[in-house]
Amino acid sequence: MALKKVYSFDIEAIPPYSFELTVHKPAGWWWSTPEEIFEDNTLWTATRFRGKLIGLKLESLGTLMEPKIRCAVFRDEEISDAEKNGITFRIKRALRTEEDLNEFYEMARRDDVLRDVIKDLRGMRTLGWPDLFPALTLAVTLQMAPMKRSRQMMELLIENFGDKISFDGKTVSYWPSQERIADTLVEELKAKTKLGYRAENLLSIAKTLTVGFPILEELWEMPHEEVKKRLLSLRGIGNYSVEIVVPGTGFPLDVWSAKIFHVLFFGKEPGSPREAIKELKKTAQDRWGKWRGHAFVYVLNDLPEISKRIGVDLTRF
Repeated sequence: MALKKVYSFDIEAIPPYSFELTVHKPAGWWWSTPEEIFEDNTLWTATRFRGKLIGLKLESLGTLMEPKIRCAVFRDEEISDAEKNGITFRIKRALRTEEDLNEFYEMARRDDVLRDVIKDLRGMRTLGWPDLFPALTLAVTLQMAPMKRSRQMMELLIENFGDKISFDGKTVSYWPSQERIADTLVEELKAKTKLGYRAENLLSIAKTLTVGFPILEELWEMPHEEVKKRLLSLRGIGNYSVEIVVPGTGFPLDVWSAKIFHVLFFGKEPGSPREAIKELKKTAQDRWGKWRGHAFVYVLNDLPEISKRIGVDLTRF
């Protein structure tokens, strides 16, 4: 599908703001889709808005302390002013351009673990999904699986059920729509994606989202506890998955990350990573409070440098 440019707009952000670190994380995480393209401080990616696939070209025109991002929007048809306003708002929120990190940095400067991390990653924002179903899909594929296995499931989902669009001389593959998955038989989903038991959960989530579940903008207007309640009502979504879908609000530990934070907090690996998670979450809450979600993302994106400083290879986990 070839798309044409329909409008563009500029975004200013609260400094310090690093566009590169925000959309192209050092640990390899993407902003919207694993198949997006990042070159020369420019991101070509995609998302869905009201069920329609759009291409996005995001380009940094500013600096760390005077950040400015130009966003060009591509679609196969013209869009209304109301749609433009909705798309602009969603992209700004997903880029977290209005998030002020100065309080986080003030706390981090007094913390032995974070003090140097914020120097390495100054201006980086946490994730801010521009589309709900891909965030839920990611959460499902991360459940009870090593990263290599999760990436395999994501790649197969996009390859077999996703969409491909071309714009501005680039081609980007995007996540399957909830409608596409909802219309798929669970046997086919299992066979083509290697999701295993997760296929039934993802199929149920897709069907629920197509019959009246709140859209992103509606969730943003709700108190956090109400958002959590709505997400937990989805099949296969627990507290860990909620913290993936609503990043920055919790401390989404799994067995892999539990080993890392146990070394950082207590100087040694845990005997049982899974059993250590409860204690680690409490330690993070006591130590970092409401900023524990940001600390989580910052630490995991600075593991090579942290490893050098403490003399322990945290990247081996």
